[in-house]
Amino acid sequence: MDEIISRLTDKKTRIIYTIAAALLSLFVISTVLMLYHLSGRLTEMRNHVVTIEKKTVDLEKKQTEDRGQLTLLDRRLTAFSNTPAMKAIDTLPSRVSILEKQLESIQVRQKVTTVRAKPTHKKQYYEVKEGDTLYRISRKYGLTVDELIKMNNLHEGEPLRVGQKLVVSK
Repeated sequence: MDEIISRLTDKKTRIIYTIAAALLSLFVISTVLMLYHLSGRLTEMRNHVVTIEKKTVDLEKKQTEDRGQLTLLDRRLTAFSNTPAMKAIDTLPSRVSILEKQLESIQVRQKVTTVRAKPTHKKQYYEVKEGDTLYRISRKYGLTVDELIKMNNLHEGEPLRVGQKLVVSK
């Protein structure tokens, strides 16, 4: 023990022990500070984990609800697909195809009929009566006064005569 005391009294040894104690103190303080900082980060991480766990639980509940709704929709769709209306819809493509073929057949027949038919354009006449005017006659047959004058080779200002026959068809 005397030897330890004599060493402590030695100046160089005291400086070394002082430096070692200071380094040890610095190490302890820095370790405490680092642990304090890490505990704060650990608390933040715990809070994030709790938030994530809550969101996960909420999402799982929502997923369960959605599964229930999907199951219900699937049942309704299955029920609807077995209705007479859906069965009728399933037959629509074949029915449309049949109608298209019939329409093509009708169009071919119409073309043949049109080619064979002779165009007939009979002129329609109107016999002028007392009080008639070009304006009234033109309105009656959907013409303009100018068209009526040209179709009948009339002159502007020429009076109409009772019994006169006018062409009123184009």
